[in-house]
Amino acid sequence: MRKNIIILIGALILSCSSGKNTIDLGYEDYSKNNPLLLLGANSTIRASDITLDVVDPSKAIYTVKKAVTIYDKEDKDLATVVLDYGEFKTINYLKANIISKNGQVVRSYSIKDAQDYSTAWGSTFLSDVRLKILELPYSTFPYTIEVEYQQTYTGLLNLPDWRPQVLGQSVESARFTLIDRQNSGVRFYNKNIDIEPTESTTVNGKSYSWNIAMKLPVKKEPYGPSSSDLLPHILVAPGTFEMDNSKGNASTWKNFGLWYYELGKDTRELPDEAKAEINTLIAGVDTEEEKVKILFDYLQQKSRYVSIQLGIGGWKPFSAEYVFNNSYGDCKALTNYMQAALEFVGINAESVLIKNGTNEAGMEVDFPSNQFNHVIIRVTLENGEEIWLECTSKYLPPNHIGSGNAGKYALLITERGGEVIKTPENVFEDNKTERYWQFVINELGVTEVNGRIKSEGILQDDLLYQILPVSEKERLDWLQETFEVDDSNVLEYDFSKISENDDYASYSFKAQLKNYVQTSSKRLYIPVNKMNRWRFSISEDEKRQQPLLLPYAFVESDSIIIETPVGFSIEAAPKDVEYKHSFGEFKATFEVKSDGEIVYKRYFALQEKTIEAEKYEGIQDFFQKVRAADNQQLVLVKKEG
Repeated sequence: MRKNIIILIGALILSCSSGKNTIDLGYEDYSKNNPLLLLGANSTIRASDITLDVVDPSKAIYTVKKAVTIYDKEDKDLATVVLDYGEFKTINYLKANIISKNGQVVRSYSIKDAQDYSTAWGSTFLSDVRLKILELPYSTFPYTIEVEYQQTYTGLLNLPDWRPQVLGQSVESARFTLIDRQNSGVRFYNKNIDIEPTESTTVNGKSYSWNIAMKLPVKKEPYGPSSSDLLPHILVAPGTFEMDNSKGNASTWKNFGLWYYELGKDTRELPDEAKAEINTLIAGVDTEEEKVKILFDYLQQKSRYVSIQLGIGGWKPFSAEYVFNNSYGDCKALTNYMQAALEFVGINAESVLIKNGTNEAGMEVDFPSNQFNHVIIRVTLENGEEIWLECTSKYLPPNHIGSGNAGKYALLITERGGEVIKTPENVFEDNKTERYWQFVINELGVTEVNGRIKSEGILQDDLLYQILPVSEKERLDWLQETFEVDDSNVLEYDFSKISENDDYASYSFKAQLKNYVQTSSKRLYIPVNKMNRWRFSISEDEKRQQPLLLPYAFVESDSIIIETPVGFSIEAAPKDVEYKHSFGEFKATFEVKSDGEIVYKRYFALQEKTIEAEKYEGIQDFFQKVRAADNQQLVLVKKEG
């Protein structure tokens, strides 16, 4: 009996072994590694062989084979394989191995082991795109994962790029092959890589191949450029393409824009009920600018944003009638509805495709292709004035498109085709906050403060998003958090004017702050700017190589009035300071008025949001000095007698 059990166990072991995946990468022993590739690396691409085979304008086959050695937990996420699929993309197969540091296969996986998820979550209301997620867990570093999978694309607008490494990853060997079987005009664009492909022509069509080897890891410095601006990659795009019986040509921006225009031109017919509502709204309104404001406010009040990704609906907007009847839509649908409303009243409006994201790599102007994830509107009035609209926002006023859209190259869509333009961008004076604080302090240090805050530009946008979506209680909680005082009591507050004017947002409050002032038996220690201290800091780095990217440039002005208690005199006062650089300016002054009132004024301007590496030490020192100035104190001592 015992002998039979042993034989059975042996058979099971043999059965498991025979089930191991074979992934041919030509690699013999993963237990050995070149020491040079370990320097500064969290992982190494040991071998990678990726092929994109464009069969015809409506079909491509994408095959990936790669092995990655993971050294530490920083890159453990690389042991998760995520594949999306849907109407225009299928998964043909997936297999993977986990290999120990000794080179032994620990476990093999197939697509049956992957979990399946819908992408319809959060703001994504409808989607036919699903995910296969395969976890490859192993607890002992280093270990290697081998992965092989193949997908078929049946819509070629979104062909995969080649990105041979991620941040912090070295590369031992990587190859990418692009095949154009029908010479359909498939194109590529080298970015951050100076290797030209090897070209060949065979019975299978034209082939391009890139190879890289022994590439050291690239690190992103704090607040540095995005990985797309640092790492090598090859962008790939079709010439002619087909999606769901819609044929297009992406070889020029004009042709790409014409395809998008034709896709949506029959979707902007408003129903009669919508036309009647619009006519009522603008009755008696003479100026185009006021009509735009009224109709944009109408859209924001009536509709909400949801993401819809169904088939070609990922590109073709839902009709204006659909948005009117359902009061929701994605960026394409809401933009389309707004465009329809403006065209109905005779105002010229055009959609603009853009790559949204703050400090994200922008559009590659020299490579016509699908590089977009968002759409906004440019309105052109009869007098030539332009008004920009971000139709997915319920809170931003006209000409506020958000920092993720500002100052970027984008594609204007017209009936004549696409045209590359640049969106407007605020200069630092446009992003302005003015604050007025009046502090009344008694002999025990208990403080009463009256505050008025007014913000413009991107700072206005941030304030609108903080206040408008939330309840009164949440607004009160937010206000108390800004005091940074343990014991505070808001006596009055007024947010009624937060969105009263498109040019700025403002609010006011009155509060009692019990721990704002530190006390001793004779002294009061009063922070001159605890309400708006500069806290942002960057580490010292004498060898900085990458630019420092900040979210936006800005200017802020603070007027602080301090009324001190009777019977106290000034023992120590803040120093006047002034610092000027090409990238910014800071100035603070302290004055005692004849009536004993103390006035502290502060001006802080960050004039550039991109700081080149050679200026890094200067701005690090500048920020440190600003923090020190903001932490100054006024010390009052009780008079004798």
